[in-house]
Amino acid sequence: MDKQKYQITEKSNYLNLLILIDELESYHEFLSDKVSDINSWIAKLRNTRNIFLSLNNVRDAMNKINLNLSDEYVVLSRSLKKKLAFANHFRNRGIGHLNETLLERAVQWSPQIFYSETKENEKYKVSEAHRVIIEACTNSFIDHEGKQKVFNTEIDLMYPPDAKLFFTHLQEIVTLSLEWLSISAKSILSTIKHHDKKEIHELGAIAGKTNFNLKEESIYNYTDDEKKLQLNKTIQGLEEIGADKEVIEFIKNLFKS
Repeated sequence: MDKQKYQITEKSNYLNLLILIDELESYHEFLSDKVSDINSWIAKLRNTRNIFLSLNNVRDAMNKINLNLSDEYVVLSRSLKKKLAFANHFRNRGIGHLNETLLERAVQWSPQIFYSETKENEKYKVSEAHRVIIEACTNSFIDHEGKQKVFNTEIDLMYPPDAKLFFTHLQEIVTLSLEWLSISAKSILSTIKHHDKKEIHELGAIAGKTNFNLKEESIYNYTDDEKKLQLNKTIQGLEEIGADKEVIEFIKNLFKS
């Protein structure tokens, strides 16, 4: 199958992991930043919510990608997947979309947002909105007895011991996720054949047949006529931008069978 020939699945999996690594590394830096004012506090809370979306995407990737690696990798995967159940709960209620019932409980939990003294203080309201949504998502992650599954207690981020407990746990999940992502990405990358310039005509023809209707299949084969058409389009594009004639001749020779 042509899709397998071009390693489309392996490459898409690697692309997925690469993006997640970049996102989590960026968010990890934000979590480590000290809060100095209301703006940095809002930024930290905003990124805290966003990080759960990336963590849930890590969970989705783990359910999709199965690599036969070391026993240590298997243990890491099992431990991480269990921890990421919290991210799935959070994503479904407080970041992927905002659950109506959760918002109502957040309002009930935090009457201070609507104190008359802070009626016109929008930044305060924004910071509190982020904070109480985080707390509502966390405190609603409960077992059948109503006990919080991760911390065994309700979390209030304005209480320093609770904040330390929460952010320490979150950083641990991010660290474990980055470890899993790094190992997985390196393993997948090692299986991908990188093309050289001689294959550009073929890959250019394939690229030109990309179907962006995601409800339909894409096409991964081409004919000699399509290859020639791709060559003509490339040459025409180069001529239109005034490319050097030697460059154009080089491309023509490169496309020759």
